[in-house]
Parts: sequence; structure tokens; C-alpha cells
Amino acid sequence: MSGPVGPRRNGSWPDRSRSRFFCNRVRTLSLICFVVAVAALVIGGGFAEISSNGAPTSLETSVVRWIIVGSLAAGIVSYVLGGRMLERRRG
Repeated sequence: MSGPVGPRRNGSWPDRSRSRFFCNRVRTLSLICFVVAVAALVIGGGFAEISSNGAPTSLETSVVRWIIVGSLAAGIVSYVLGGRMLERRRG
């Protein structure tokens, strides 16, 4: 027998239908949006550490703010749409 032997070789895959975020692609997109929002928050905090006077500039603050707000809005919308798609698929 050649090739790797494991869960993927014998046809069994993880049951993603029971997962909250991995049940469909739209819900996975919402998870990615939420991760981007958290990453922007962390990067925004890093701006305060590297600034010479201890505070980020207004441009840095507004860019980070809009990235967080935009990714949260996109995440919420895609989460709701993914839930509706999931409901429609199940019955």
C-alpha cells in the first residue's frame, strides 16, 4: 500500500456540520472577519508602543478604527446570512 494512511485516506472527514463556524463558507468568512478585527485591535495597541510620544497619530487611530468596525460589520452580516443559509438547507 502506498501513500499516507489516515483519516483522509479512508474517506472519513471531520463532521463540520455540527460546528458553529465551519458549517458553511459564509460562516467561515465571518470567523475570518472577527479574527481580522481582533488582529487590528492588537496592531492598534502596538502603534502606541512604537510611537515616540506614546500615543498613535489620528490617522493610525482612524485607520485601525475603520478596519475594526468594517470587519465586525462584515462578520456580523456574514454570520447572520450563514445561519439563514443553514436553516434553509436543513429544512
